[in-house]
Amino acid sequence: MKLVRRTPAPILLSVLIACSLGEQGTEIDSRLVDVDEILLLQNSPEFVGVRDAILLDGSLWVLDGGPPFVSQVALRGSETRQFATEGEGPGEFLDPWAIQPTLRPDSAGVLVWDVGAGRVSEFDRSGSFRGSERLDSEGRIRARSDIQNVSYADPFRVRNDRLTFVVGRFPRRIDRTSDLTRGALIRADRLLQPGPELARFSDHVGRGPESYLEWSPVPFWDACDGVVVLWSPGSEELLWMDADGSVRGRVHVELPQVPVELDDIETYLRWMARLELGPGYESSGIDFTNLAPDYRGRFADVRPMATDIRCESSDVAWLRLFDTSVDPLGRGADWIRVSIDTRTERFSFPSAFNPVVFTEEAVYGVMEVSQGHQTLARWAVSPSG
Repeated sequence: MKLVRRTPAPILLSVLIACSLGEQGTEIDSRLVDVDEILLLQNSPEFVGVRDAILLDGSLWVLDGGPPFVSQVALRGSETRQFATEGEGPGEFLDPWAIQPTLRPDSAGVLVWDVGAGRVSEFDRSGSFRGSERLDSEGRIRARSDIQNVSYADPFRVRNDRLTFVVGRFPRRIDRTSDLTRGALIRADRLLQPGPELARFSDHVGRGPESYLEWSPVPFWDACDGVVVLWSPGSEELLWMDADGSVRGRVHVELPQVPVELDDIETYLRWMARLELGPGYESSGIDFTNLAPDYRGRFADVRPMATDIRCESSDVAWLRLFDTSVDPLGRGADWIRVSIDTRTERFSFPSAFNPVVFTEEAVYGVMEVSQGHQTLARWAVSPSG
């Protein structure tokens, strides 16, 4: 994929910040991140399709969609380890989706949850396999195998918030984005056995049939540094929650409501046709422009504001904005960095760069390169003017 420069988004946004200390208003500063500012990690392996990544002890641990599934890439120096082959044997994977540090300090390793094999495997920090345990029916997360190709939702997300693991629990299989609204955010053990409930997703969305249309807003969540952060589209708020689910801070985000256009729907239909018919779908003779109005009733009237959330620290989170010009499913290249007590900024990243891990000093992500694979990249966070 050829890397291109992107123009800055218009600064049309305002944010009202409300927390336990009171309320204050501020405008969002918009910043364009040039492609030249994104540095490729020279010791990065080539990846097929990165599914998850964590920063641990000075290394990025990356979970890929193909073997070798797990990579440990040092951020200083040139050391890189890769392990885990395809299969059903010890330390092998079929369809892994989530990676997190273990909870026990004495084990000092990582856990990988394999949806295909229905088990969780543990590796020490040198990459040596330590064992695996099978997930029972209560610990299984059921979703269509190609969910990432048809939705921006991530039902397989697992997080370690230093206390327990946090995960979404769903009463039925996830086949489309709106199915997430039927679930709940819970605490769980390493086998994803359900524990205390933190939030019901249905409490954070609108009511009625509109909430089940494609591109109707759904909640998103992440966790780090002992807190859980939840995007509540019903109230247009970011919520920071403590261990028991109580809200310790909230930020109200006001963005312009943008209608879903026929161009958005046409882009989506073309992508679905490509998935079903293959790269030669254009020769099928389908008139996507005339087909889009026929599908208008299956989509929401207004675009969802966000399609993902990532936690930077206990009081800072990043929201990914919806945009079909970058991705047919709406995974846009613009992110809003929201903090409880500092100013809010909007960042426009190059379209080929997909941020995955956010820290105060840098944003680590995956770059699509012209050779047709993914590689790790880093953007150093610089003070704004």
